[in-house]
Amino acid sequence: MTDEERLNIITATVEAARPAVQADGGDLELVAVEGHRVRVRLSGACTTCSMAGQTLGGIRRKLMQVLDGPVMVVPA
Repeated sequence: MTDEERLNIITATVEAARPAVQADGGDLELVAVEGHRVRVRLSGACTTCSMAGQTLGGIRRKLMQVLDGPVMVVPA
């Protein structure tokens, strides 16, 4: 898989998660991909939500599934 294909998959996965997050009053945005580290910005209700870690974990699990490899999702 090329770096461009990997970035496209990561972008699509984050975008697919946005509607559910937005439905709860928050939002997330892909900020950067640095090797195996994916940086996302949480905003809105996500900034004070106790479940934000669960949201990042869910995105990480989905990315690991579609990329078939290790990924770390961290807040920016």
